[in-house]
Amino acid sequence: MNLILPLVGLAVVAWLVPWLLGKLVPEGVIWLLVNGVLSALLLAVISAAGFVWLYGEAGGVVWREAPWHFVLLSAKAGIVWGPVMVLSLSALPKRWKRAVW
Repeated sequence: MNLILPLVGLAVVAWLVPWLLGKLVPEGVIWLLVNGVLSALLLAVISAAGFVWLYGEAGGVVWREAPWHFVLLSAKAGIVWGPVMVLSLSALPKRWKRAVW
């Protein structure tokens, strides 16, 4: 149970971030790619912050001594949020009103 909740939470965030950014950026293929890049960067930051939070009191110490540890953990977590983000991005064009896919 200690592993399931963070994974589900990360997957939900990975679905919501591109969806919410899709409401902000214009429609179009180029903007879909921009959404993907922004979503990936935002999800990397969110997952790194999540790891700092999960570490509890030790998170601040590890952050000061070896911040790259959380960057690597965030990159490894990309195996969870990456596919979910791509699925969320692929669902965006079907809601476009002006641009044609």
